[in-house]
Amino acid sequence: MKKIKLPLLYVLSFICSLAPALIYFGINHERYIATRGESVRLLFGGVILVAILVIKALGYLKIKSTLVFFGLAFLLSFLLESIISDLLIFSLMALIGELLATVVRFFIKREKDKTGAQKTAEILKETVLDLSGRV
Repeated sequence: MKKIKLPLLYVLSFICSLAPALIYFGINHERYIATRGESVRLLFGGVILVAILVIKALGYLKIKSTLVFFGLAFLLSFLLESIISDLLIFSLMALIGELLATVVRFFIKREKDKTGAQKTAEILKETVLDLSGRV
């Protein structure tokens, strides 16, 4: 159970980060996908945004050219135009998500510390038993 608990906490942390914004998007999705064109633009913008975030999270995103940076900013702004008007609300939802994820990360840290302390205690116990067996 303990080996499963830590990965589940990591998944929960990720879900908590995204959940408020996704819930808000779900509630207002009719407004964002009013036409087929809006749906396609939003899909492509979302895919590009997720790809950029994954590449950045992996540490491979190094944009040195301002031309490329502003080109990406324009492309994402164009594709995600329908939700940019609600950027204030989405940033609030992201803040709430990060607050929830921070709480989960506290439990992750506590679980890691507990696991480390248990391993240290087991090693110490084995060492003492080995030494007492030699006497």
